[in-house]
Amino acid sequence: MQELFRNGTLDMSAVPWGTLPDAPAWSDLLTNRILATVAVILLIINLPEFFRLVPQLLYCYDRPRGAVTLEHSLGMARSRNLTALCYALPVCLIADRFALMRPHFFAGIPAEWTAPALIALTVAFLLVRAFFQLLFRPRRMSHEIFATVRHNPYNYVILLALMMLLTVGVCTVFHVPDPVAERILLGEIAAVFLFAIFRSVQILASCCSVFSTFLYLCGLELLPAALLVASVVLF
Repeated sequence: MQELFRNGTLDMSAVPWGTLPDAPAWSDLLTNRILATVAVILLIINLPEFFRLVPQLLYCYDRPRGAVTLEHSLGMARSRNLTALCYALPVCLIADRFALMRPHFFAGIPAEWTAPALIALTVAFLLVRAFFQLLFRPRRMSHEIFATVRHNPYNYVILLALMMLLTVGVCTVFHVPDPVAERILLGEIAAVFLFAIFRSVQILASCCSVFSTFLYLCGLELLPAALLVASVVLF
């Protein structure tokens, strides 16, 4: 036994390896800095429209009729759509920063391009949702009610963005660990999504039977959302 250990060879390096360079932080990537700057600029430009929308949005969150009233005003509806578009960008950036939605195929994408890829995935989801809305458009439903259901999630994108921005600010100030912040943000996304679905159900139920409401909800909202979740989990 002594001869065995005495004549052995050391295959490992006798010199300690140097420490591997740390991966750059999310905020250090140039692409993310540019997108964050664009998001801040859009939010600042949109501030007058946002403050003009606040009373209508609060009415939407409080009463189902509020969404119909907002949709009835073409000017307010157009302003809401533009505001939701501005606030969707911060939601995508926060989701990328905390890896809230990371499909497997993102593993082959460089870190500086995951945020644009997530934005592209969101646009693809909206296009799929628009296709299903055209495919399952109710024939007996008035155009105003259908437009209200179609644009109802836009009201809650604004609410979600405000909640997520506030959460990120608080977590940054108090140095909350990323896993904890991630769970809080996922909880906010789930809560706002369920609230938006509940409001869509109330709007549909005002002019449809229970069975028709369920079918329309599946075709207009649940099926596109299920395809998005499937793409994230399976691919």
